[in-house]
Amino acid sequence: MDLRRLQVFAKVYECRSFSRAADEVLLSQPTVSGHIKSLETELGVRLFDRLGREILPTRGAELLYGHAHAILEMVEEAQRSVDAFLGRLRGELLVGGSTIPGQYVLPEFIGRFRLLHPEVRVTLAIGDTGEICEKVLKGGLEVGLVGAVLEEERLAFAPLMDDQVVLAAWPGHPLAGRRLSPRDLTTTPVVLREPGSGTRMVLSRALERAGLGLEDLEVAAQMGSTMAVLQAVRARVGVGVISRLALTDDLEAGRVIELDLPGLELGRQFHLVTRKKRTHSPAAQAFMALCLAALPGDR
Repeated sequence: MDLRRLQVFAKVYECRSFSRAADEVLLSQPTVSGHIKSLETELGVRLFDRLGREILPTRGAELLYGHAHAILEMVEEAQRSVDAFLGRLRGELLVGGSTIPGQYVLPEFIGRFRLLHPEVRVTLAIGDTGEICEKVLKGGLEVGLVGAVLEEERLAFAPLMDDQVVLAAWPGHPLAGRRLSPRDLTTTPVVLREPGSGTRMVLSRALERAGLGLEDLEVAAQMGSTMAVLQAVRARVGVGVISRLALTDDLEAGRVIELDLPGLELGRQFHLVTRKKRTHSPAAQAFMALCLAALPGDR
């Protein structure tokens, strides 16, 4: 029985989709279908029922998956043992980042990591803080870098670096040059990120300390990404609450300005998030050690 076919079968079984499995194993969908057909012919049993766009594993597939999963784990463990003996890392590392650290911080860390461990293939998933923490919790990601700490006892958060969230507007905005108070946001159109965003959580907590809430703001629009918020600010939809990391080029080019809002404490930290009590792969351990060893002055 071909090991590669078993790997493809296991991924199709887990994904319940030929197309998603093809993306995971870096093969075309026809090639994945061919592997499954060859395996069915070899075993003399149908493994999946194709019900339109949906596929369901048969009883034969359920029996096979238990053995395939055990075999593939043994193969991976054998490879890890040999790699440990040789002092090298290889395989795949699944990392997640909320919008700002995912776009502006993690690529640099991944670049450093790849220079040290070129045989490790890194996959970076980007979502909001809530999405990344959920994937870490469920085991889809080994480690994430997020912009807020959630109250979830099964997750561990380690502070990595500081970030500053600021109030951005277009040049010539009526509030430009003024020293603002938090209550000015209750009468000024504001563009927010979606619920689950770390930036939104930081704003919510800062408003709470100032005796206000998100419901007190004059929300003009809600956007699903930092870039969308920035574009909305440029289009004069409203002022935006954005990480300064995402504003550097626009501030230097004069496309946006930073408003003076000393009454809100919008500083935050990016945190590495992991699942407590989970045994991390050697690649994940090495990646986290690299991140935690980096000093702000190295950046």
